[in-house]
Amino acid sequence: MNKIITFQISKGEDGYYVASADSLNIITQGKTFEALLRNIREAIEISLDEFIGKHTAKTFPPVMMNMDFSEIAHA
Repeated sequence: MNKIITFQISKGEDGYYVASADSLNIITQGKTFEALLRNIREAIEISLDEFIGKHTAKTFPPVMMNMDFSEIAHA
C-alpha cells in the first residue's frame, strides 16, 4: 500500500482528542494526545487487517495529521 492516510484532529467538548480519517472510515479518540496516537495506530492496523487480510505481509503506511490548534490553545 503506497498511500498517505490523513487524519483531522480536534479536541471535543468533553476534553478528549478526536481523530478521523475519511479514506478508511476511522474515527477514534484519546484522553491524552499520546493515547490518541496509540488509538490511531491500532485503528489503522485493524482497518488494514480487514482490507488486505490477516495472512498478507503489510507495511504501515505514512500518516499525515492536521490539527486545529484554535480549539486547543486556551491559556
